[in-house]
Amino acid sequence: MKIRHIAPLMALGLSLAATAATTPAAPSDRELQQFVLASVEVNRINTALLARREAATTAAEAEKLEDEATDKMEKAIQAKGMSADRYAEIFAAMERDPAVKAKVDALAKPHRK
Repeated sequence: MKIRHIAPLMALGLSLAATAATTPAAPSDRELQQFVLASVEVNRINTALLARREAATTAAEAEKLEDEATDKMEKAIQAKGMSADRYAEIFAAMERDPAVKAKVDALAKPHRK
């Protein structure tokens, strides 16, 4: 199974469908900045996991790697000052609202290589 950026949200036990069903408060500029910084770390962890996951020789080993990555992602998100639930809400908002996506893209631009 290939792991994509969306996989970390599922690994965190969050459902985008459930998150999208509620209408959380629009993210503030501060939250969007935190989201971008957390996303940088989540993507880094996800990329490292993908390489290790593809090298796993057993399902148990792969599951252990995913659990480890989930823990690291949760801690990375919290270290940036937000909860995993709020991260998922902002991710869902970005997917459904072009204005939020544009703000996230603008904030993320300096972090792209």
